[in-house]
Amino acid sequence: MTTPVVTVTPETAVGQALALMEQKQLSALVVARDRSPLGIFTERALIQIRAGGIIDSSWSIDQLMSRPPLTALVDMDYREAYQLLLQHRYRHLVVLDHDGILVGIITSTDFLAHLGLEYFMEFKTVGQIMSRDIVTMRSSLSVFKAVQIMNERHISSLVMEDNGYPLGIITERDVLGFIRSGKPLDRLLLHKVMSAPVQTVFSDVSSHEAAKILSQKRLRRLVVTNSSGHCVGIVTETDLVKGLRTSYTDHLKGVIRQKETQLIQARQQVEHAPILDSMLQSTGDMAITIMDTSLTILLHNHAAEKLYDSSCAPDEAVGHNGAVLYADVKNQHQFLEAVAKADKEQRCECIIEQCGRNQSRFLATTVFCIVNNDQVRIGFGLISRDITAQKRALLELEQKKKEAEDANIALKVMLDQHIRTKERVEEQIALRLQEFVHPYLHLLRQSPLTDKQAEIIQIISAHIASITEQFSPKAREIMLKLSPRESVIVDLVRQGKTSKEIAGVLRIGVRTVETYRNNLRKKLGINGEKISLRTYLATHFRS
Repeated sequence: MTTPVVTVTPETAVGQALALMEQKQLSALVVARDRSPLGIFTERALIQIRAGGIIDSSWSIDQLMSRPPLTALVDMDYREAYQLLLQHRYRHLVVLDHDGILVGIITSTDFLAHLGLEYFMEFKTVGQIMSRDIVTMRSSLSVFKAVQIMNERHISSLVMEDNGYPLGIITERDVLGFIRSGKPLDRLLLHKVMSAPVQTVFSDVSSHEAAKILSQKRLRRLVVTNSSGHCVGIVTETDLVKGLRTSYTDHLKGVIRQKETQLIQARQQVEHAPILDSMLQSTGDMAITIMDTSLTILLHNHAAEKLYDSSCAPDEAVGHNGAVLYADVKNQHQFLEAVAKADKEQRCECIIEQCGRNQSRFLATTVFCIVNNDQVRIGFGLISRDITAQKRALLELEQKKKEAEDANIALKVMLDQHIRTKERVEEQIALRLQEFVHPYLHLLRQSPLTDKQAEIIQIISAHIASITEQFSPKAREIMLKLSPRESVIVDLVRQGKTSKEIAGVLRIGVRTVETYRNNLRKKLGINGEKISLRTYLATHFRS
């Protein structure tokens, strides 16, 4: 732990507190009076408050602090202390002596600094422990936008990137400095204030090496990149010490095995195993039940008493068969099946839908065998956790996915109907032209006409015919590039008219027509190529 602890009184101004945090590079400030902790103010709380409004530096710190702080006694096991932080989703644990006097504070930095090399032997590479859900944003956005995202996603940093390459990073500590300086965060752009270059590490680097880099450079996070330099994740101090949760569970199982004698005696008198019972009661929201080989409950912690919808009172579960924890017969069968599987395979993990009196809940359940030093089974352990919120969120997501698929099918039906309607309209137009226009054009051709009139009638016929044609994608691209006069010349060239004939139709000079033809070749990208303008147009227009 870190000691002595930097503290302020409740009357301290917010501006003064922020200056102290920036000067001492503190992620949290304990608010105390006479060494008795009253509250705590953290960088994360600062982000949350600033995302919702303005902070007045003249306010007293007791207006913003969280109270009471999360505390632990100085002689608590370090794995239990880490479990306590995980349980409450806090990053700071205030340490007290047995008189309630402040003696220190624990953070992930402290856990990381005191873990030996043997701890990191559990991990092979950074890639195994990093967070792959890295949040990035454009460096052209404002610091205030970054503050909002950090608050919404509950993260301590944001990476600025360009096409997957990390350009810079902004952290809670950076934001603290900006807020203390009084700069307008909505006009402060990230590319002007972000920390650059970003400290990176490859995903195949050992976790021990990553921990050394963090310690040497006094950092709390590293951006993980692949061999091409692209962002693939981020590893923090918290990621590096997350194995303590597994370590704590293994520690708990070890204590259970070591207390074999107490477990057997607990069948008659549970208080013979006070140390084990104390540890079971301190596991927070992890519901743990210990049973003998006949499934009689020997120990049952507080979390388990609250979790199970039992047919008997919580304090009466000890001494009953484990099936009594489940009021519903279906759940009892699931429990017994899990025990039978654990008996064969040493362990069974499943999800039990608990059909309670009020509403259903989903329990992530693990049943494992407890064996003695001779590998003889002496009982069973039952660990459960309520995952109802996650399960319902998944069901809601599946429902939304189905709704989206249904909407997609409906849109496809509408699109098909639109296409069929369009085809019917085009067919009707073609029929009407054939029925009401072409006969009169035919009559005109049979009438005495001058050469010029005959030429114009031929052009009109060609345009009427083009109404029912379907241009290719390349033809549409060509037409979008052309001016109205160029469009007419393209049409006449496509019909095989010479420059002289086009000049006669449009009443312009032949050299002017040649100029138009040369410009068209440049626009269409065929200038200097051995292909005639007419051939190119005929290739991309259906005749």
